[in-house]
Amino acid sequence: MSKTRLDNTSEQNILNMLMESSSISVDQMSKINTTSSEIGKTKLETAFELNFTDEDRILKALSTNYSLPSIDLSKKVIDPKIKKIIDIRYIQDNLLVPFEMSGGVLKIAIADASKLGLMKNLKTMTKMEPELFAASITDINEFINRLSKQDSQKISDKNVKVEKIETNKDELIEVGGEVINFGNKLITEAINLGASDIHIECFRDNAQVRFRIDGILKIMDSYSKFLHENYSAVVARIKIISKLDIAERRVPQDGASTFKSENKEIDLRVSILPTKNNERIVMRILNKDAGDKALADLGFETNDLEKLVKAITSPQGMVLVTGPTGSGKTTTLYSVLKHINKPGMNILTAEDPVEYEMDGVGQVQIKEAIGYTFEEALRSFLRQDPEVILVGEIRDKATVDIALKAALTGHLVFSTLHTNDAPSSITRLINMGTPNYLISAAVTLIMAQRLARKTVEF
Repeated sequence: MSKTRLDNTSEQNILNMLMESSSISVDQMSKINTTSSEIGKTKLETAFELNFTDEDRILKALSTNYSLPSIDLSKKVIDPKIKKIIDIRYIQDNLLVPFEMSGGVLKIAIADASKLGLMKNLKTMTKMEPELFAASITDINEFINRLSKQDSQKISDKNVKVEKIETNKDELIEVGGEVINFGNKLITEAINLGASDIHIECFRDNAQVRFRIDGILKIMDSYSKFLHENYSAVVARIKIISKLDIAERRVPQDGASTFKSENKEIDLRVSILPTKNNERIVMRILNKDAGDKALADLGFETNDLEKLVKAITSPQGMVLVTGPTGSGKTTTLYSVLKHINKPGMNILTAEDPVEYEMDGVGQVQIKEAIGYTFEEALRSFLRQDPEVILVGEIRDKATVDIALKAALTGHLVFSTLHTNDAPSSITRLINMGTPNYLISAAVTLIMAQRLARKTVEF
């Protein structure tokens, strides 16, 4: 094995990881600490000397604990463009390996989890999305040695970059500059037109793009010809920027991406659905500006606004916003939070997903796949000393029970329900098994809302 060349932080991170995964016991760690000073070697080198661990075990622990795929760097050919985007000294100092670039994604191999904190910095430096892999210390050292010895080579001055992505043994999809430009133009126009969703669909003899503008889907004919001719490449491009599996075409996939223009940053929620004629894509546009509206700008009647302000400035109670999907419930709740947000107030939100980021508010992403539900988030919130709690949606009895108890114990609770009108919310809560007396004691306001279509003057 080559010399580890790891700093103290990285070595300690690896040892902590090995202890957490029970690869090294407390007694062994004590032995390492004692022996290290005696033999004049670092703690990790001492662990190797004592045969308490090896590179394979470290690699396995890193890959398992942080869900990183393992990579064998000895088989990777060095792309000379890597040194053009990241200085070789930065690579050597931080002992991480950027080994492949494709579709705005930079693949990086690391040997320890302390490098996770550098990803935001790398994203800023390279203007690319980092994708992490686990590699052995020796592999990373040898790759860096090869990289530092490599003579600088001339790079083609062609502006069009083509990435070949293998989807199966028989097919290669080429994602070229035209496809990237098409995607950028598509998203930019949707944002400029104020669209809330982008629909990309393929049929037997044609393909089309539709924008949902002011609640109505409109076909954008100018994109149809190119889309029909390059549909698979466009799908591959969207999967790449959304960090989805480009080879998977059998099951639905959900992802997210961030689109940055000169003066705006837009979040995209991406849903891909396999159909008989290729995959169908819907992108929800989450404009951060939409979460920055004042309550007075939302179009409430004066009397209704006064009732709402009184409810949201009370020291405790529950305020529910109801309405169908896409009626602006989330926008209303963010405006409410903006109205009451002060430095002296602790506000926590549980959302699925977090749609708009707000300064001074603790926002939590619900992850049902790992069992982190609204119910679990609420239980944690009550130990975080909050004044205000926002629950993205009340879906079950457990969540409504905790939310009502919070509202009765000195907290101000906001949430949403999917009902058609305000009175139906009472019925929905009763159907969930909530006693009448709890509803009357905790709920201070229920508001139902709809979006009204704009009247355009010609």
